[in-house]
Amino acid sequence: MRQQSFHASGTTTAFPGAAQETWWDPDHGLHMRVTGSMSGDVYCKDGTSYTSTPLFAAALAQRGQLIEVPDRLKDAFVTSEAGDCDMYYRIPDMVQAAPDKDRRVNGRQASAFETPTGSTQDVYFLEDGRLRLILVESTRAGRASTTTYDSYGKGFAFTMPAPAKTMTVAQLRAAAQG
Repeated sequence: MRQQSFHASGTTTAFPGAAQETWWDPDHGLHMRVTGSMSGDVYCKDGTSYTSTPLFAAALAQRGQLIEVPDRLKDAFVTSEAGDCDMYYRIPDMVQAAPDKDRRVNGRQASAFETPTGSTQDVYFLEDGRLRLILVESTRAGRASTTTYDSYGKGFAFTMPAPAKTMTVAQLRAAAQG
């Protein structure tokens, strides 16, 4: 999937009641928009992730770490090393064929592949004959999500946040404290 642009949309296990939409373009990187009870954007390019400060703070709050984002930084982005930006959509190596879950997805026959049973469970549906991801069903910590993939090969243009609008986690923590 890394070589071809695509669009994905659906729900998310990250935030209750939220939806997410993702655009990937090999030339421009990744852009993900989360909307719902918490909204914000994530970008990723060349191994660096950029998460909008309100979304970053909301993710920390779910882990019991409260950060109040100052109004002046609500349009900023926290940077972090992502390793490879395909971490946002990559099918893990550990998936196993699950032929009992094969089915039609949006009129196309799809083969199912799932992660081993555990606290997180993902089922990936790849379009037969094209081996292209068309649906993912996930369960994490009791939350379920469904994401559909489409628009393969269409170009999506977007730019990463300007350096003046980015900061490290340490810089955000310092700004929030004083």
